[in-house]
Amino acid sequence: MPKILLVDDVDLFLELERSYLESCGYDLLTASSGEETLQRLDKVSPDVLLLDYYMPGINGDEVCRQIRQNPAWQKLPILMVTAAGKPEEVQNCLDAGCDDYITKPVNKLELREKVERLLGTVQRRTTDRVEVKLPIQLQEGGRLHVVTAKDISSSGVRLQSSTSLKENTTVEMKLEGPDGTEPISLYGKIKRTDKQSEEGCGVYFISPDQKSKKQLDRLIISKKSEQLEKNGVDKKLGQRLQSLENECSRLRTEQDDALRRIGELEQENLDFANQLVQVEDVNNNLTNLYIASSRLHSTLDREETLEIIKEVVINFVGAEKFAVFLYDKSTDQLHFETGEGFDEDEIFIDIPLGEGVLGKTAAEMENYFYAGSISEGSDDLLAPIVAIPLIIHGKMIGLLTIYRLFIQKEQLESIDYQLFSMLGEHAASALFSSTLYGHSERKRQTYQGFVDLLTK
Repeated sequence: MPKILLVDDVDLFLELERSYLESCGYDLLTASSGEETLQRLDKVSPDVLLLDYYMPGINGDEVCRQIRQNPAWQKLPILMVTAAGKPEEVQNCLDAGCDDYITKPVNKLELREKVERLLGTVQRRTTDRVEVKLPIQLQEGGRLHVVTAKDISSSGVRLQSSTSLKENTTVEMKLEGPDGTEPISLYGKIKRTDKQSEEGCGVYFISPDQKSKKQLDRLIISKKSEQLEKNGVDKKLGQRLQSLENECSRLRTEQDDALRRIGELEQENLDFANQLVQVEDVNNNLTNLYIASSRLHSTLDREETLEIIKEVVINFVGAEKFAVFLYDKSTDQLHFETGEGFDEDEIFIDIPLGEGVLGKTAAEMENYFYAGSISEGSDDLLAPIVAIPLIIHGKMIGLLTIYRLFIQKEQLESIDYQLFSMLGEHAASALFSSTLYGHSERKRQTYQGFVDLLTK
């Protein structure tokens, strides 16, 4: 049974990862810090390490570096978990020696697929390679090389280079785009070194985004067409073959998507498979919300409840910058209670009920979602991209505001509206229960004090 060590300082996120992987037949172990991971590694001997990037003490990238310095663990597959794949984080992870990365909020199917690939259990077809003579800019360890691709496929490239590149080195590559379009930027890892007459190496691509995948597919098809024409195939026939190859590539992608989901949805109609992406997103969010709500209602301590709300908003909603405001009935104002992503010297003013976006949203007790592009987020405390009133028994007790998401998207979607709304309900219920318990406990202690005085 493959052994997987899950490392994260947030218990809530460990529960989520465990729920995603527990039905896959793995032996799942956990650690809550980088220090604990390094101490237990030899004893645990995992087959795959799932490592969070941000942790108190030693960050995940430094843990990865220290592991790679140990000869016994240089080949341990390491999957890093980053905050939505920020370029600097991704580069740090790859420089540290990880094999792949995944972003928060984590998607269940993507996590399973990456773990399976690192374990070598995914059955993959051998991707077709096409011979090319393609210049590539390759950046490695701060050095820039210009090398030549000898052949290329959707999963990797074979390079010819006079520069010796060390195995498992992470590189950043730029290839010419298809038909003169913008260059393709890809991360890769050196996997095989060619010791024959011409120095060279093999590189596999690491987590290319959808845009890069499409560009890469178009480039490969274009090069295949050029190769056919060079070999004397009629131009029209070459174009037809290119069109057929494009169609085959599209059909292979659809088939892969269907096969990946077939285990959970059994055998559904092929037409329905095209809708499964959205269905899976809904299921993913519902699973996240179930785990989050269980965690939120696991304590009656008010401060701990606020900390758990922060954990949920960061790890499950994917918010980089957000705030929780609570309503003060005596002043009829909202005041800042807690949040994340703000400067230390930032000043939070109290907000009168009914004034501005925040005051009106709270007074009207209706969710607010910014209608324009949210890709850049907002740095204006009074102008969030999302504001959710915290309502319990028909009364507003506070406001959850979100200013920036880790994942850059142009607009909010219906699935986001549902997730934020349901999260607001659970957060309000948990805050109300913990506040009520706190009041009751203080009264009990006061009465107990009177009783103690009377009985002395």
